[in-house]
Amino acid sequence: MPRDGLRGTLRARLRAVRLRHRILASLAALLLLTHGAALVADRIMDGRAQDLLNAHRLGPAMAEAVEAAERALAEGNPAGTPLLPEAPDLTAIWHASGPPVLPPGWLREAVPDSPRRILVAAEGALLPPRAVPATAVSQGEALATVAEDTAAQLHEARVQVRLADGSWLEFASPRFWRARATPFELMLGGAAALGLAGALLLWLPGRLVRPLEALAEEATRPDDRLHPRPLTEDGPEEVAAVARAFNRTRDALRDTLEGRTHLLAAIGHDLRTPATRLRLRAEYVEDETLRTKMMADIDEMAAMIAATLEFLGDDVLREEVEVVAFASLLQSLCDDYADTGSPVVYHEPPPLQFESVRTIFGGGERRDRFDQPRPLRLAGRPSSLRRAFANLIDNAIKYGERAHVAVDADAAEITVEVCDDGPGIPESELSKVFKPYVRLEGSRNRKTGGNGLGLSIVKSIVEAHQGRIELSNRPSGGLRVRVTLPRML
Repeated sequence: MPRDGLRGTLRARLRAVRLRHRILASLAALLLLTHGAALVADRIMDGRAQDLLNAHRLGPAMAEAVEAAERALAEGNPAGTPLLPEAPDLTAIWHASGPPVLPPGWLREAVPDSPRRILVAAEGALLPPRAVPATAVSQGEALATVAEDTAAQLHEARVQVRLADGSWLEFASPRFWRARATPFELMLGGAAALGLAGALLLWLPGRLVRPLEALAEEATRPDDRLHPRPLTEDGPEEVAAVARAFNRTRDALRDTLEGRTHLLAAIGHDLRTPATRLRLRAEYVEDETLRTKMMADIDEMAAMIAATLEFLGDDVLREEVEVVAFASLLQSLCDDYADTGSPVVYHEPPPLQFESVRTIFGGGERRDRFDQPRPLRLAGRPSSLRRAFANLIDNAIKYGERAHVAVDADAAEITVEVCDDGPGIPESELSKVFKPYVRLEGSRNRKTGGNGLGLSIVKSIVEAHQGRIELSNRPSGGLRVRVTLPRML
């Protein structure tokens, strides 16, 4: 199998790992990290403490090396390295003339109250050596104190001892006198470890629930009811199972809606035919009063059938989406009402305004405006939008005497307010008027033309455009209907 194919297969298998296994693996990794860090820190601290406690053992070995060097010099061997006894974890170098030259960046200080001149050299900062205790009765005890202090420098260090003839013996211990973590560095390391553990604790839950969040985002995204996009059947096994079940349920609902739409179309066709026959037969009724009543009943029945089919159908979703000059559409609709004598007032969107800012080239703070008409374009279904706002204007005229239509917009949304001068709607009924076939007492009845579907149709069209519709009573009287539509679907 090619490497890319193998990598893709492995990645797919990892994505399909169950959530419970992911949680267990994450907890195990976190435990290993914290316990491993604790064990390493404990090992470092324990080794450091052991070395600091055992550094005094170098004292007798250093004293023995100094005595051996003195004997070698006394035997007439002033040049060359004396024969020094072997000592574990300690090396010695003899320098014939003057103190040894230090590497760059090293410092050196003398040990106070020592039986002979002893210097301590270390890399970087140097802590002042302690004085040799008066209780040190031997050269070994004195050098043991120096060895402990040198180990406490926490840097690479050396001890230099002057011999009787002016030459120097330089000691080094790669084990005890070496660079170690300072308390501040250990504190920083502990803080870094805690920060890493905290970051993992914050990152792991989000990483574990990310497949569920992605599924929720896909399931709640605005979609076309006629052609819904299936959820991605990917990720952990449990999430993929939920996505498959959701897709099957949505497919079944879509099939049901399509079947209902075809059934309604057939019913609407079948009902219009006998209604037409009834209208023709009513024309032959000789009694004019009876004929008028029969024609009114037939017209009312046809209107109810048309409104019901319009509400239950999915015509709004079958209309193609296109870029609409919304302000022009709304103004032409209001003009049509005004031409027929209906009391409809259209308020154009306010002109764009901006504030100029003072710059290095001059200018001052002033407010400017564009007086050109604003087309307020949006992506939508023009016929459905026209039908929705026509229903709102009809309601405002029927139940509120006149309609005031105002529109405004920003970069993301367009807001339309349709207000009337009527009695408004009781606050307790505002949430009910969007339900099908709901009529309010004394206002929405068949005599005024209401059939309880007008606002339901408007709501379905607005929601098909991913918008919002809100009702509220105006403080000065009347009802305000606010429709908010996104400019891009």
